[in-house]
Amino acid sequence: MKRFAKLITLILVVAIIMTLGISGCKKEEVPKELTVYVWEGYLTQELEEEFEKETGLELNVVFSSDNDTMITLLKAGGTADLIMPTQNQVNRLYEDDLAQPLDLDKIPNYSNISDSFKDQEWSMWDGTKMGAGDTYVIPYVFGTSGLVVNTDKYSGSVEGLGWDILFDPELQGRVSSRNSAESIMICLDLLGIPRQDLIDDSDATLEAARDKVLDLKDNVLKFYETGAELLDLLKNEEVWVSHIWDGGARKLAAENDKFVYVLPETGGLGWTDTFMIPESAANPEGAHMLIDFMLKKEVAAQITSAGGYTTTVKGSIDMAEGIDKGLYQFSDTEISELVWQLNFPQEVVDAYTSFWEEISTVQ
Repeated sequence: MKRFAKLITLILVVAIIMTLGISGCKKEEVPKELTVYVWEGYLTQELEEEFEKETGLELNVVFSSDNDTMITLLKAGGTADLIMPTQNQVNRLYEDDLAQPLDLDKIPNYSNISDSFKDQEWSMWDGTKMGAGDTYVIPYVFGTSGLVVNTDKYSGSVEGLGWDILFDPELQGRVSSRNSAESIMICLDLLGIPRQDLIDDSDATLEAARDKVLDLKDNVLKFYETGAELLDLLKNEEVWVSHIWDGGARKLAAENDKFVYVLPETGGLGWTDTFMIPESAANPEGAHMLIDFMLKKEVAAQITSAGGYTTTVKGSIDMAEGIDKGLYQFSDTEISELVWQLNFPQEVVDAYTSFWEEISTVQ
């Protein structure tokens, strides 16, 4: 009877364990499809196939054309498991409860991100303000804007140049800047006016910069509309010095080493497209897996090799192929001194857009 009782007890224990294993302890399965909104060039077909083979997940890739479209789709009820908003747009997603915090324990390759890009104010959100709380975004592809100089035409030293060269009267009609609010920001930086002041009092801040912006307008040959237009102006030597994004500067330097790219002594302008998981994501587990995959050094190196994009993954440039690596290297000091565009509320964007349209049409 004792043996029989022990057998019955053993059977009951096994049954309980099996029941728990089947119901209470069963690991939730990850959906097999992962929908991602990314910028074109950030995820190659080869990398898509490699990720799918490695994880068994099927990627549904939607290429984004701009931040507004991405955010509008989510607001309208569209679904995505991973998106890539630019850093100066992430506050819109926080404030509309469209994002969820990241679990960095599920992203071990986060350790590959350069320290200069970690813990940025715009990457954290505590439910009411940025700069504290959980991490919501990880910066990935980044770029800078600074000055490009034709050293055959400009006889001065490129060392220690600042934005003030765009106002040099000896270069009048030989300089250019972008036909956008970025030119306003350059003027604010030169005047020592914090960009935060635009949030506190847009009208007064813009009026304080008016004369400086008009001085810039008087000194440029023209404000360029597109990168292609600027490259033509520089190649034709109509313009000798200009504000430029680093991608265009690399193209010029690769063709002719007389073109030199310089980050202004006060710091270049910086942007970065980030990884963020929407609050409505159906597959956040898979999204964490894709982020971790993209943060591998060899994967980031392929992104640079294929599209010429610079990533925040340290050491990836050294592994990239088919590029002039000297044109992609930024020191930690240069990165730490980058001036990031603030996350301006829409009313500020409307104010400086209207101001720029007025200035740019003044005869």
